[in-house]
Amino acid sequence: MSRKPNRPLEQPVIRPPSEWQSTLIRVTRGCNWNRCRFCGIYPHLGQSSFSIRRFEEIAEDIEIMRARRPQAEDFFLGDADPLHGGSELIGRVIDMLYDRFPVKKVTSYARVSTLRKLGRQTIAELAARGLTRVHLGLESGDEEVLRFQRKGQSPAMVREVSGWLAAAGIEQSFYVLLGLGGTERWREHMIATAELINELQPAFVRIRRLWLYESDPVAGRSGCPLLQQVDDGSFTPQSAEGTVHELALLLERLRPSPTYLTCDHANNVVQVHGSLASDLDEMRREVRSFLALPEEQRRACCAEHRSRI
Repeated sequence: MSRKPNRPLEQPVIRPPSEWQSTLIRVTRGCNWNRCRFCGIYPHLGQSSFSIRRFEEIAEDIEIMRARRPQAEDFFLGDADPLHGGSELIGRVIDMLYDRFPVKKVTSYARVSTLRKLGRQTIAELAARGLTRVHLGLESGDEEVLRFQRKGQSPAMVREVSGWLAAAGIEQSFYVLLGLGGTERWREHMIATAELINELQPAFVRIRRLWLYESDPVAGRSGCPLLQQVDDGSFTPQSAEGTVHELALLLERLRPSPTYLTCDHANNVVQVHGSLASDLDEMRREVRSFLALPEEQRRACCAEHRSRI
């Protein structure tokens, strides 16, 4: 299959840091939900609309990748919610990857609401075809925080879908967003999040920090939607050091399990990594050690870790 003239190879706008070595395959463009107050990142980066790419376009990109990286083993499907493209499209893409490459894993971002619409049987079918891991934006286990932030999911939905994924043998990577409850609800945010993680025991928990980015009129980039709630006083941003207290509370509430927790993003003030089965106490000590530093040192460290994507 030949590449169409004058059409550049398309790549996902965003990928998880953990997928830095994966070959990137763009299945959809942008985010089909695009209502989360804390996000808005796709419009900010110039992808304001959502669309599903035709299989023929995706197949052309796969052939280009095959010519460039014939021994590629790991693949990541983007953009924000590629499974919204439907089981037939995703199944064909996965089949083609396994046909063209010595595949070890195929991973994807996924919205809980999209997985719920696909249903248990379809999830099992995608697992059988070779979908190995999904990256889920848990963000919080607190229903009120999720509702305020317009995430479009509830803890009950997460429980249901997580059970389907576990039964199908698909690895789950949960993302937790420090600061999402603001100063008003940070304790409830962390306690409920820990309870959900303890219950569901995903393969990975990846810690992030809320990024309240400003608009850039010159570049035509919109700001974080949550800034409107900051301006009207209904949301008070957590301080950088406050997010470390959140991490400390989360770790105190988590129980030993096979889950691997990692702060694998540069915007985390304190970065801990380890298995909840064997490293939980050490991670707790690392966070407590930071909070025990003199105030001047803590401030300097926080200043070095500006929140960003």
